[in-house]
Amino acid sequence: MDQVITKSKKPPFKQFLILSLKVVIVGVLIYFLFRQVSNHWEEIKQYHWTIDYQYLILSILVGLFTFSIMATVWKKIIGTFGFKLRIRDAFRIVYLSDLGRYIPGKIWQLFGILYLAKQKGIPPEQAGASFVLVQMFAIPASFLVFVICAQIESALLIDQIGFLGEKASYFLTGSMIAICLVLIFWPSGILKIGNWLLRRLKRQEVKFRLDKKVAMTIFLGYCIGWTCYGTAFWLFVRAVTADSNISPVVCIGLFNAAYQIGYLTLVAPGGFGPRELVMGTMLTPFVGPIGPAIAIAARLWAIIIETLAALIALIIRK
Repeated sequence: MDQVITKSKKPPFKQFLILSLKVVIVGVLIYFLFRQVSNHWEEIKQYHWTIDYQYLILSILVGLFTFSIMATVWKKIIGTFGFKLRIRDAFRIVYLSDLGRYIPGKIWQLFGILYLAKQKGIPPEQAGASFVLVQMFAIPASFLVFVICAQIESALLIDQIGFLGEKASYFLTGSMIAICLVLIFWPSGILKIGNWLLRRLKRQEVKFRLDKKVAMTIFLGYCIGWTCYGTAFWLFVRAVTADSNISPVVCIGLFNAAYQIGYLTLVAPGGFGPRELVMGTMLTPFVGPIGPAIAIAARLWAIIIETLAALIALIIRK
């Protein structure tokens, strides 16, 4: 790479304190996850677990289809900088670099995009800006999918934030919609925030115009992608709980909430711990005490899909 992201050197003691704090936070989250499972261990052990392989295989295929949607959206984003990629090249860049999520801090995911995009002639500045735009569109789109599902299945949100009052769900939904509308209809303002993030990452600012129609396309693409990923999760839950009547809407909503909370917990590699903790908590009202076990099994399921995607990306010719 022509440029390297630099970090200011911190005193060794300060580095030690920061590292210790991260370890403590992750440890606390994993402890509460362990408590979730141990408190319901008897019910989990006695549950009649079965695997419906048809649903399981279908869930994996839908998950891989979701990844192709996400790669297509990133292809659209990088196209706004004037670079045209084949979908297979976009898939390769996105899902090889995506493995960097499992390194604390998420910065290695960005390094991966910079390195792989450069092989296709995309300068680090534009590749880095595309990474920022992905976060700025994908995360709000995912949370919007969650709050819409929560309005359909009110227990998803009201039961979790009941202490805030009955109307809190409407406030959160309205706020999320407002943020998304700003993304679509005021993309220039969002790009200012994006350039601020690039400065924080020690990257050069990128100036370009994001058309409202393009912003709408990107945003809707991520909404469709997250809905598909949540559907894949529902198929997985059906595969391991034959007697569960949990609805697709519930699974789509809680999967998106748990995924993003895990992703935004930067100290947790791949969101491990926070995602399972949130997912297990939100699943329990719908599937009973086996919820935490399903959440942990879902991590293994997601790793299988991510591994298959990485293998597909590896066999794609450069």
